[in-house]
Amino acid sequence: MVSTINLFSVYVKQNMDVTVVLPDDLGDEKLKCVWLYHGGSGDHTEWLYHTNLVDYVNERHFAAVIPNVHESCFVDMHIGPKYGTYVGRELPNLIHTMFRCISDKREDNYIAGFSNGGYGCLNVALKYADRYSAVGAFSAGDKADAIFDNDGSPKSLHRINLFGDGDLHQNKYGLTYLADRLIEKIKTQGAEAPIVYHACGGKDPWLWMNHILRDYFLEHREYFVYTYDEIEELGHEWKFWDIELIRFLDKVGLFSKEVTS
Repeated sequence: MVSTINLFSVYVKQNMDVTVVLPDDLGDEKLKCVWLYHGGSGDHTEWLYHTNLVDYVNERHFAAVIPNVHESCFVDMHIGPKYGTYVGRELPNLIHTMFRCISDKREDNYIAGFSNGGYGCLNVALKYADRYSAVGAFSAGDKADAIFDNDGSPKSLHRINLFGDGDLHQNKYGLTYLADRLIEKIKTQGAEAPIVYHACGGKDPWLWMNHILRDYFLEHREYFVYTYDEIEELGHEWKFWDIELIRFLDKVGLFSKEVTS
């Protein structure tokens, strides 16, 4: 069952498209939910067109929600709307109100995404660790490690609109910065970190960025339950992201009925 809805966001200040996928055989139980984030030039239809998502939802009996956030990288833009707050808090509140069949419990909500959406889902999961129990980040380096040349080009201007022109390792746009802040909350407030499943293709041109992020999490395994997966022969491509989505679903216990029966 696939529905595309259009709703108004207070934080983005415009109507936003969201696709919701539910299993055909809805019962009385609350569904676990996977929030799926698209790539930089994509939208809320990508996961439907490039994977067998509808089959996975029916076979494994969960809900999938795919928001469209344009080219925002799922963050509160330095100059622009607050997309991060929209997807991290506002949209889940709206979806859980509209779709009573979807559980709002932290342990039942997970985020996954690829490329820019992989970075975005880690950004959201680390900021809103009280909302999401696991994150699946595919081809997801830290934007703080990306080479930035402030040369006045459209690409550099877009980067400044997104993140500003400072060192992202020192602000809310850097993944290791957010992870460090979460570690402090774990130490002082008893916060819980989401399970982190991280994967990258061995032929991905941004593999080196993923390795930097991998090494950070490995160095902080005291605080994060972390898994890294790398498929040597695949790159920045849908074949890889589809495989990793299935592995992530398995990781969080969303097995097919055939496996659990």
